[in-house]
Amino acid sequence: MSSKITSIGLKGLEGYRIQVEVQVIEGMESIVVVGLPDASVKESKERVSAALRSIGFPLTDMRVVINLSPAEQKKNGSLFDWPLHSGYWKAASS
Repeated sequence: MSSKITSIGLKGLEGYRIQVEVQVIEGMESIVVVGLPDASVKESKERVSAALRSIGFPLTDMRVVINLSPAEQKKNGSLFDWPLHSGYWKAASS
């Protein structure tokens, strides 16, 4: 199960397009973020998993891989919380 969400990133005052690809597969419970994420983006996975657990969404036995592309552009900030949440919800629900 996978999903793609288009989002934006900010570099100074300029925005650029980010493709958030979320793939959910059966396996040992883990969440991996790839695509040159900053520490604040890596922390997004904790915020997103806490939000999903609080509404009763099961995360057990699911391996989640989140790709932020383009890979050469550094991603920072909590701007990606909502796209990560939406992508996960869409991928896991289908």
